[in-house]
Formats: sequence, structure tokens, C-alpha cells
Amino acid sequence: MFQHSILVFQQIIVMFLLIAVGYLLSRKAILDDHITKGLSLLLNKYIMPMCILRSFQRPFDAHLGHALLVLLGCGIVLFLLSIALVDRIYPKSRYANYADRRVSAVLTNNGFMALPLLEAMFGADGVLLGSAHISCMAIVLWTYGIDQLSGGREHVSAKSILINPATLATLGGILLFCSPIKLPQPVFQAVDLLGDLNTPLAMLVLGCFIAQTDLRRCFIDRDIWQLAGVRLLVIPAISIALLLPVPLDAIAKLVLLTGFAAPCAFSAAMFGQLYGTDHLFSTRAIVLTTLLSALTLPLSIVVMEGLLHLFA
Repeated sequence: MFQHSILVFQQIIVMFLLIAVGYLLSRKAILDDHITKGLSLLLNKYIMPMCILRSFQRPFDAHLGHALLVLLGCGIVLFLLSIALVDRIYPKSRYANYADRRVSAVLTNNGFMALPLLEAMFGADGVLLGSAHISCMAIVLWTYGIDQLSGGREHVSAKSILINPATLATLGGILLFCSPIKLPQPVFQAVDLLGDLNTPLAMLVLGCFIAQTDLRRCFIDRDIWQLAGVRLLVIPAISIALLLPVPLDAIAKLVLLTGFAAPCAFSAAMFGQLYGTDHLFSTRAIVLTTLLSALTLPLSIVVMEGLLHLFA
């Protein structure tokens, strides 16, 4: 009954071992800040899109196509509910860094944490279905996220929503999935090899990120713990409640839940730094939620699997 949660826990152990390697390499100055930023850019712009694209190299499957469309709709609804929740929890009148709190709570590290887990649990099917959450989050980042962090100063265009690596990879993948024409074998092999880099590189970058942060401040900041509770417990609980009655199979529901149960996204800190907000708060939130997710992510999967079994 809980085979997926056990697999998640085992995979998280592997991922945290890789994170520890990244931590040590950063402490020994083998991976410095400049290299880490380059790797992060490489992952977001090239490696993660290749990981998504290769999952669509398959014959068209109406069942998977229907599930992907339903997950896109559910993803949008859950993001809207998350936004409504965090806007109420972190009112502008009460918190000077309300934008950082809101964006950190809403956006998740679905590329670095969720995608490797989905690939381990469900293979290419998991990555294909997981692209629904990644695409929804890309839209949220380039609309709500930019509006909040820029204080409304930044103009949000349709181009910025569509012309980003995650959305382009998903749109290109859907075309590939629906078309009888697939990538030539040599091209697919190159894409496949690049996609294999996603998990190890992402974990090394996470380890470097943790090494560059004052861990003591992460653990003693009560505001960070509150945000971690919202990000890792409250929003996944809402996701479970919404997904349970949806007419989809268990795998599709677990895929979307994994995206919404992931820790805070790197983009909250990166864009916060770009717009001059309290990005160090977001950084501490990323570190703490990443560490805590070793417990909360499997817990979310256990609860969902248990409820699916109960109401089956």
C-alpha cells in the first residue's frame, strides 16, 4: 500500500547523500559561488528542459494525455488557492518583506527536488505528468511572482510567460507526444544523456547552497518555521483534499501532490535579489524547507496513499 512512500524515502536518502557531497565540495572551495551560479543556470535553462522533453518521446497515449490536461487544470486551481492563502497569512500592512514570504510559500522546487523523485517513482510517465506542475509554476512565477517582488513595477507580458525554458520544453514535448514524428535516435540519445544530469547536478547545487548559508539562523528564526509549516504541511494538505475526489488514477494524483509538497523554490531568492527585496529571508526558507522535506515529503505521500486506499 505504501510502496511509493517507501521509494520516496529511499530516493531522498540518495539525494541527501549527493547534497552532502555538494556541501563538502563547497566547503573545500572546489565548487565556489561562481561555479554554483553557472550550474544553476545550466540546470534551469538546459538540463531540466531536456529531462522534460525526453519524457514525451513516446507513442501518443490518450489516457496520459487526458491526465496531463486534468493535472494542468488542478495545478492552476491549487496555485490560485495557495496565492489566496498566503496573501491572507502575510498581509502587506503587517510584514515589510511580505512579497518574499508570499513567493517563497507559493513557489516550489519542483525541478530540483520533485522531478528526480517523480522519475524514481514513475519513470518517464512521472516526468511527463510532472510537467503540468512545472508549467503552471512557470506561469505563476512570471505573473504573480514578478508582480509581488517588483512591487508592481515590472510589466508582465505574455512573451515572458511563454518564452521560458520550462514552458517551451512542455509545449515542444506535447507536440512531440501528439505527433507521429519523433526525435531521431542520435538526437534523442543526446537529449536523454543531458536529462540524466538533472538529479546529480541539482543535488550538488543544493549542497553548495546550504553550505553558503548560516544554518543556525535558519533553525532559530520562528518566521522561517512558520513559513515552512505553510509550505510543507498546509499547502500539501489542501492539495490532498482537492485531489482526492478528482477522477484520476493514483499515480497522477501523487505526481501533482509531489510538486506541491516540495520545498521552497530557488527562484524566490534569485528574483528577490534581482529586485532588491529581502532575498536572504527566502534563502533561509529554502534551506530549512529543503532539510525538513526529507521528512514531510514522504509523509505527504504516505497520507495520500493511505487515503486513496481507504476510499478505494
